[in-house]
Amino acid sequence: MWSKTALLINFDENDGYFDHMPSPSAPSRLKNGQYAGKSTLSNADMQDEYFDHAAPEGSHSQPTPDGRVYGPGPRVPLYVISPWSRGGWVNSQVFDHTSVLMFLEKRFGVKEPNISPYRRAVCGDLTSAFNFKTPNADVLPQLSGKQTCLQADALRENQEALPAVPVPTDVKLPIQQSGIRLSRALPYELHTSARCKADGKVQLIFSNTGKQAAVFHVYDKLNLDRIPKRYIVEPNKTLDDKWDALNDNLGRYDLWVLGPNGYHRHFKGDTQRIIDSGVKPEIRVCYDIANGDVYVELMNEGTKDTILTVKPCAYRHDAPLQLTIKAGQVVKQHWSLADVGHWYDFEVTSESDPYYYRRFAGRVETGEDSFSDPAMI
Repeated sequence: MWSKTALLINFDENDGYFDHMPSPSAPSRLKNGQYAGKSTLSNADMQDEYFDHAAPEGSHSQPTPDGRVYGPGPRVPLYVISPWSRGGWVNSQVFDHTSVLMFLEKRFGVKEPNISPYRRAVCGDLTSAFNFKTPNADVLPQLSGKQTCLQADALRENQEALPAVPVPTDVKLPIQQSGIRLSRALPYELHTSARCKADGKVQLIFSNTGKQAAVFHVYDKLNLDRIPKRYIVEPNKTLDDKWDALNDNLGRYDLWVLGPNGYHRHFKGDTQRIIDSGVKPEIRVCYDIANGDVYVELMNEGTKDTILTVKPCAYRHDAPLQLTIKAGQVVKQHWSLADVGHWYDFEVTSESDPYYYRRFAGRVETGEDSFSDPAMI
């Protein structure tokens, strides 16, 4: 039976523990009826994600609909135990409780009508957690210390005769296990770039060239009283939005972008410096999917030359790289990531503009399995 079984142990709630990862929810609805963010999905596809539904007939306990997003909520564990998932793997694709239903749809050809288009777009169907092609390719480890039944019984009797273990008096919080884990390939290929203008407008462009829809979270770090914006981008689609840095912060901006599996972008600067310094640097990050490497295009759309410094923040130990970018020039750089599981994390600063800062981090997906973030050891 076990050779044909997949056991899914799905936790129902997080018991109120804090989760440092923001929930991949639909954009929050503001009091004026507008939304904090955008989506390439239609309004009809998004409508089931908001609490606008009247109470079912006979219900006396449902609160009044307030228009807020339902979720997904904080993360909870999911154990996938099967012959096709053995080996201590982790999977960082976005899933929720409907993912189990989508897995049943995929396996048995049934249709579940109570899954919203949003969940189908953003949440996976769990198939990426399994290796159905070559599940027996890895040799199972040999168990040491094999014993007969009599030896095991004797060991148990000796242990039961030992005095009780004293209860510790100095109780401390547990520490997360260190190290890395084998990590399944993910369907993400995400891009975020910025365009800044001297009139104080900052534009972010969100692009998805992967196989699964993704949620980009944007925090305006100079206006943290505002609701974080969320952008849902389906495969092969693009969204953009603008921030008025001049009216909000006299030209300064500090935008923090988060996505799945450690995807991180940080755009910080001062649009007034474009006029004052005459330089207008910008960075575009590209992926070498075949090799899992990262390419960077360093651009200067200003009228004066500038020196950009590229510095690794993790994974690599290269010395900071200084590059002179002439006005109107584009300089390309390439880094091999094979030795670090295709993870990258680097920052870019400008000698001509002390306010200018960019940071890019994440993992390049190649369609092949890798390992978890080595910087979290």
